[in-house]
Amino acid sequence: MTSRAWPGPWAACALIGLTACSSGVAESNGDPVVTECQAAIAAGALPAEVSEASGIARDPRSADLFWVHNDSGHDPILYGVDSTGALAGTTPIAGATSRDPEDITVARCPEGWCLYFGDTGDNGAVRRAVEVHRLPLPPIPTDAAVPSEPVSPLMSYTLIYPGGPRDAEGLFVDWERGELGIVTKGREGRVDLFVADLETLESVDGPVVLDRVGRLPVPVDPSITSQFVTAADLSPGGSRLAVRSYSTLYMFDWAGSASFDTLAAPQSTSLLTALEPQGEGLTFTADGSRLYMASEGVDPRPPQLSRIDCGP
Repeated sequence: MTSRAWPGPWAACALIGLTACSSGVAESNGDPVVTECQAAIAAGALPAEVSEASGIARDPRSADLFWVHNDSGHDPILYGVDSTGALAGTTPIAGATSRDPEDITVARCPEGWCLYFGDTGDNGAVRRAVEVHRLPLPPIPTDAAVPSEPVSPLMSYTLIYPGGPRDAEGLFVDWERGELGIVTKGREGRVDLFVADLETLESVDGPVVLDRVGRLPVPVDPSITSQFVTAADLSPGGSRLAVRSYSTLYMFDWAGSASFDTLAAPQSTSLLTALEPQGEGLTFTADGSRLYMASEGVDPRPPQLSRIDCGP
């Protein structure tokens, strides 16, 4: 395995408490601080090919390019779309598992920027291990009708939950603190956060057991489907963790998993105003002031791109 240079900031990170979002000016790390998010709205229809849109991630090279993927039962393909949902191009994924991919996120990596593709879905809680694949950024699309050459994983992480399989659809990467985080769906009546050390993931040739950090203060009842968590994303400045259910956006102040014991209740905002058919994906824009959301289609409604402003 090739030796990789990993950043040092996480090792010396100051461990401050997590609090609910509050008003104020932009923080020193560049993330805006807000009292509340605005009403979520529809931005446009997604391509019909993404009928079961499950994850969405912004492309750091362009303010108007996002990568969306389907969940289980589809070929592993990244669909590039703009901020109206229009198709910009497609890129197949080769050499990665795609049993039930549920989320994707963009973050720094040894090569610069990468997409982290989370094959973590497990509705029946039967998978011994799940996979997260670190992919290179696809080529910038130039022709929506002509697929780009496939991208293959730079690294693949095999992850095992302590205590047995879990269903999870939320994935984020905290590059500065050196952590990969997984947020469970809530089928057990609670939403748990699991993390793994990035340096360990890159250096271990084999499965890595996740660390259970704790239970997120997100209301969930297995009998109320709308409360299930379907995505997560970390703000570009690393100070806000967004978690969404089918119906609600939760915004936590974030200072790394080491500060989890001071976790406070998040700011919450209804997503019902966007009228999503079945909301699944979530990603911050580059300045952290807006989030875009991807939704599956539910006949006769097509898959949908939505947005919500959470900054000044």
